[in-house]
Amino acid sequence: MYKVLNKLLVGNMYCVSVEGDISFLKNGLILTDEKENIFKIETVAMTHYQNAKDFLHYAELVLSGDMENIGEYLYITA
Repeated sequence: MYKVLNKLLVGNMYCVSVEGDISFLKNGLILTDEKENIFKIETVAMTHYQNAKDFLHYAELVLSGDMENIGEYLYITA
């Protein structure tokens, strides 16, 4: 599970900041939210925070999908 922290419109896609175990995230992965909206990861970027260990828990995702109605949490779709 990934908590959606914020989102930023970039062209026709959104960059979404998430918190969670980011080791499973990769390009092309399909995510869903609690509203059953479906999103595809186009790009995964690591973020830099004050604590060096934070890079394990925070990422920036460029997603395609219905971003206007994104929920508070994202889940990996099996």
